Amino acid sequence: MKVLLFISIATVATVYGKVPDYFPKCKKNDPLIEQCLTDGIENMKPKLKTGIPELNIPALDPFVVPTLKLDRTASNLRLKAVIKNAKAYGGSNFRIEKVKVNLNNKYLAEIKLQIPKLIVTADYDVLGSRILTAEINGKGVMKGNITGVSVVAKGRAKPIVKDGVEYLQAEKIVTKIKIKNAQISLTDSERPAAALSAATFFNASPGVILDIINPLIEDTVAAVLKPFINKVLGTIPLNEIFIDVAPSS
Repeated sequence: MKVLLFISIATVATVYGKVPDYFPKCKKNDPLIEQCLTDGIENMKPKLKTGIPELNIPALDPFVVPTLKLDRTASNLRLKAVIKNAKAYGGSNFRIEKVKVNLNNKYLAEIKLQIPKLIVTADYDVLGSRILTAEINGKGVMKGNITGVSVVAKGRAKPIVKDGVEYLQAEKIVTKIKIKNAQISLTDSERPAAALSAATFFNASPGVILDIINPLIEDTVAAVLKPFINKVLGTIPLNEIFIDVAPSS
C-alpha cells in the first residue's frame, strides 16, 4: 500500500521539481501544459522504477517506508499499530488517467492514477485494536495482495524564500483512494491462531473492512506524502521549475 505514497510524490515532483535533461520542459503559458507533463511522466517511468537521486526520489520497486505509526478511533474502528519495514512492489506499472495544474496566481496540481496490482510486505505490531467486533492484537509479518487501486492526489504549494532564493513548498496534500480488492496473510509466531483468525476475518469481507479503514489510509498517505514532496521542492529554485516565456512583440 505504501507505494501509493510514492506515485503521488513522483508525479508532484515531476510537476514541481527540477526538470532533468531527459524530461521535456513545459512552458508555463503552454495551453497544452497538462499533456506536456503527462508525456514527461510517461517518459520518466523507467527511471522512477529504480529511483532518481538528483530529485531525491527513491526507487519505486520496491518502495520502502521504514516506520509508520497508526492511531485512530472512529465508528467500528479502534486501531493502534506500528508498521515497520514496509515494502511495496508493482507501483511502476501505474497508468495516468488525468493531470491538472492551475498556475493562475496559484500552484495547484491534481493527478489521477490507476495501479493494477500491489504486493505489500511489512512488520506489524498491533495492540488494543478492534475492527467491527473483531479484536486485533499481535506482532508479526503481514503480506498483502492488493488489486485495482485508484489514486487521486491533490496538492497546493506556495513560494518561500530561502537564502535569497525562491522555492516552492507544499501547503496541503489531499488523497482519495479506492481499492477494488485485497487479500492478506498474517504470521505471528507467538499468537498464530489469532493471526490466522484476523486474516480470515479480513479476507472474508475485504470491501467492508476497506470501507472502514479507508479514511485512515487516505490521511496516512497525505501525511507521509507532504514531507517527501517538500524535500524535493526544497532543493530546486522556483525559476528552474516552470519556464516563463515572454510574449512576442
